[in-house]
Formats: sequence, C-alpha cells, structure tokens
Amino acid sequence: MAQAREELHAEIAKHREAIARLEARLEEIEGPKPADPWPPEGFYLTYYVVAGLMLGVLGSLTSFLMNVVGSILVDQDPLLFLRVYGTVFLGKEALVTSDLNFFMLVAVVHFSVGAVAGAVFHVLVSLYTPEKAIVTVGLGAVYGLVMWIVNFYVVIDWLETSLYGQAYVLELMPAWVAALSHMIYGVTLGALQPLGRFVPYRPAVAT
Repeated sequence: MAQAREELHAEIAKHREAIARLEARLEEIEGPKPADPWPPEGFYLTYYVVAGLMLGVLGSLTSFLMNVVGSILVDQDPLLFLRVYGTVFLGKEALVTSDLNFFMLVAVVHFSVGAVAGAVFHVLVSLYTPEKAIVTVGLGAVYGLVMWIVNFYVVIDWLETSLYGQAYVLELMPAWVAALSHMIYGVTLGALQPLGRFVPYRPAVAT
C-alpha cells in the first residue's frame, strides 16, 4: 500500500515537471504575461464611485445633525424632519407615528440618496474641475441647492401630489430650512472632496 502511494506521488511529480516545461516553452513563444498596470491607466472610476459614496454619507450626516440640532434649539421634536420626509411613505400618518421601523426607513433612504448623490458629485468634480478647495466647496453649495430644487419641486411635489393629493413636505418644511440643509450637505461634499482624490501608493526607491 505504501509503495503504491509513493509511485502515485512520483507520477504526479513527473506530470507537474512536464506541465512546467510546457508552460516555459509557451512563455518563450508568446512572451511573458503583462502585469496589471499600477496605478490603473486613465480615470479610476471604481475608486471615485466608492469614495463618493462615503463622502455622500458624511454629507448626509452633517445635514441630518443640522436638522436635529436646529429642532432642539427651537424646542421642536428633533425627529420632526424625519416625520415630514416620511410623509412620502405614509402621508399625514407619518406626523403622528411612533414606529421606530418607520424612522429607520426614512433615515436609510435619506443616507442612501445622499450616498448616491455624493458619488455622482465626486466623479464629476474629480473629472472636470481643478483640485482647489474654494472651487469644490462652491460647486458643492450649488450642487446642494440644485438637489433641493429637483428633489422638492420636481420629485416630491409630483410624487406626494399623485399619492396623497397634496405635497406635505413642501407645506410643512420651511423652504429656507430645506435649502440650508441641502447646502450644508453640498458644502460638506466640496470640503471633503480633496480627501477622496486617488493617490496611488508608490514604494520608496533606495538611493
């Protein structure tokens, strides 16, 4: 039994050696396989999308905190803005519900939309603008205001009017509060955008 095992191992070794010789001959004919270039050539889209998603979450967090802190300062329900946004899902019932699952749903949607919008902003700014903080912050502020106009006066206005007959978000959320929270979101994106630029690692070269 032991002898048969040794013979099998010896035969396997011979086959491996034969395969190695064949691969060496093939490499002589075709040449060595080119290594994957590093850093990647051209625009590293995957990196910028992932980095933009992270920046978008951070931007959503700042606008989230601004709404919570602002509500506390004026002695309002700190989750009032979640209730208002939640009218997209429940209509006017969102204003009186205490269901934690509901608040989690609205928060997840809030951060998800912010993350996707952050990825779009980061990719476009990284592709087409110079690496200047004042430029990215200014573009971020404009981007936030555009998001506010599109989200409120196009998407939400149409959606809530279609579902419930009236746009609760537009009626209950003061325009200046919505504009400011979106601007803070955009300014955060712009301020953090340089941190999301791709800087490839290069090993130190001994001199």
